[in-house]
Amino acid sequence: MNNNTVHKNLHKMQRIILIGFLAVAVSLIFWSVLRADSILARDDNPRLVEAELRIQRGTILDRNGVVLAQTVGEPDALTRDYPFPTIGPAVGYYSFRHGTAGIEAGFDAVLRGERDDFTAVFNQQILHSPQIGQDVQLTLDAHLQATTDSLFGDQQGALLLLEIDTGNILAMVSHPSYDPNQLDSLFDSLGDTDHETAPLLNRAVQGQYQPGLLLQPFILAATLEANQIQMSGVVQNANRPVPVNGEVIRCQTTPPDRPTWADVLRHRCPGPMQDLADQLGLGGLDDIFNRFGLSTQPELPLNAETAVSQLLSDPLQAGIGQDNLTVSPLQVALALAALGNDGRLPTPRLVTAVQDQDG
Repeated sequence: MNNNTVHKNLHKMQRIILIGFLAVAVSLIFWSVLRADSILARDDNPRLVEAELRIQRGTILDRNGVVLAQTVGEPDALTRDYPFPTIGPAVGYYSFRHGTAGIEAGFDAVLRGERDDFTAVFNQQILHSPQIGQDVQLTLDAHLQATTDSLFGDQQGALLLLEIDTGNILAMVSHPSYDPNQLDSLFDSLGDTDHETAPLLNRAVQGQYQPGLLLQPFILAATLEANQIQMSGVVQNANRPVPVNGEVIRCQTTPPDRPTWADVLRHRCPGPMQDLADQLGLGGLDDIFNRFGLSTQPELPLNAETAVSQLLSDPLQAGIGQDNLTVSPLQVALALAALGNDGRLPTPRLVTAVQDQDG
């Protein structure tokens, strides 16, 4: 073998080695830079598990500074603790296995302390400082929440307490409920939010119900303001039978012989409401429902799916709350607040402040 052949073979070897190095370099760049996020996000990435368990999530407080959710445990194995288990529907839950719900979901990035400024990145990536979240203060009152939940007992449904002028939510109860401290061990038995009896369904916000004669005060208030009726005006045949879904209903209690519109409201009479709805038509009813926020879902930072409002189809049924319109307890509470607030519909408020370790 002559020298030329040896040199050619060496050059081939060098090229092969160089190509191999280039392939390795490209692969490293691809996986460490371009696909780094996908690797880090893999559920089977042990570093992700370790990093997640070391995050000190912020504390969730009530309006008076009472702790509703906090992080406890050793630095390398932190867990979430909920001192008031009945607070679940509003505060929600945090679980490494099952994710987040409620405020824990809506303010997840804040509670986790996710920041993209240089100082935060330097401290966490270079100095390996622990990731500490910010605290979130709610409008809820822990005492009122516990009292309301206790009074609600074993009933199924929802109950809300709110300030009519500010829209601040003081208590939010949903039954059946769940204890967020026991979430991981009981999760499979809690069911999903598609079932009407599922504890994880926040009925105060996600529950959808036909309003029935709950619509009476809103329709009467709007028509009274428009001078279409007078509350002292006499109503004819107020207690007549009204067919609804194969049944016949009348006034809930018997009105006087010469009932007025005030009596129609007091005795919950469906017949006159159908007459009024027939005069208003679908357009008039829709305007009233929109005015009181009954056709749109209020926004709250709970990261909860809510139903889409359906179009009205029958004015006679819509006037007594038996048409396509369904409402959540939160919508009804806000609409009732508007009646006591000179017609001003309040914006619901559940969070008052976000603060870091320095306040």
